[in-house]
Amino acid sequence: MSMAATWALVPVKRLDRAKSRLAPHLSPPARQALQRSMLAHVLGELARTPGLDAIAIVTADAEAAALAARFGARHVPENATGLNPALVEGSAALAGLGARFIAIVPADLPELVAGDVAAALAEARACGDILVVPDRAGIGTNGLVFPAERPPRFAFGPDSYRRHLAEPGARAFPLASLARDLDRLEDLAALHASIPSLESLS
Repeated sequence: MSMAATWALVPVKRLDRAKSRLAPHLSPPARQALQRSMLAHVLGELARTPGLDAIAIVTADAEAAALAARFGARHVPENATGLNPALVEGSAALAGLGARFIAIVPADLPELVAGDVAAALAEARACGDILVVPDRAGIGTNGLVFPAERPPRFAFGPDSYRRHLAEPGARAFPLASLARDLDRLEDLAALHASIPSLESLS
């Protein structure tokens, strides 16, 4: 692996726990199907991203790992408990493989496009900053790009955008296609066009 390698790291929960906030509206099989659909979309866009050398998925879910393998993604087994410890684990593994820059890309971005990821990677390589991509509300974090030797303190959870921006050398980098994740009923209604199979989920 080239020492100039740029990686994307996609954290994925166990599929049987996917999209728990939508439990009042979707059955467990429907939530799992939704997460598989979004994960495949994210991995497909990453596979088409110029300037991205490799993709990794950090997960304890064998089915998610098998899906990622179809896109050429490396599986980093998740041994830690919780998203932030898993990202520490995954980022350290990629740094050990020679990564110079790492992009954390959530698995639930149904509008993600490769060009936005490429723009963030190019900016990070040019400036060396930690780039923090906000969600639509400017409260959550829907992407992080950083030098592998200088990872931020991962703070995903409530008010993560503000906490990530407080990291030394961090700055905001809004990207339209990363702004919308999918956690609420109104997001489902807005994204039927983005996910063709969404109509059949029940």
